[in-house]
Amino acid sequence: MSERKIDPLAKQVAQRFAGFDLFAMSNLRSKTTGIEGVVLWIDSGEAAGARLQHGPRVKVMLGNKVTQDGLEDAVSVRLTTPPEVLGNLPGDIKKQVTRFVALNHEVLLRHWMGEIDSIEMGPLLRRV
Repeated sequence: MSERKIDPLAKQVAQRFAGFDLFAMSNLRSKTTGIEGVVLWIDSGEAAGARLQHGPRVKVMLGNKVTQDGLEDAVSVRLTTPPEVLGNLPGDIKKQVTRFVALNHEVLLRHWMGEIDSIEMGPLLRRV
């Protein structure tokens, strides 16, 4: 039986989140957000150890699924009022993402703070 190779990125992610609740991370697609052509990646800042390093934020990946390239090129959007985009997004996508984040600020922040998990967050989100 041959030994299965493990993708180094997958191994790194698995090690980073070992022992954490998998509901601390969420991928939101257009069906949930109303934004075509992007995936929003949301983690619980508390679980990710990012409370002080990055502050409350979501990541925006162009495309319809999470990929290694998408993660590397992802743009952060701070959960501030108004939302602050840290990087470049196409104009219409930037407008829709900032609108979604502003509309769902409280819910996204509660998830980031670890007060609600992904399943609890889903029904509370409003599409743009």
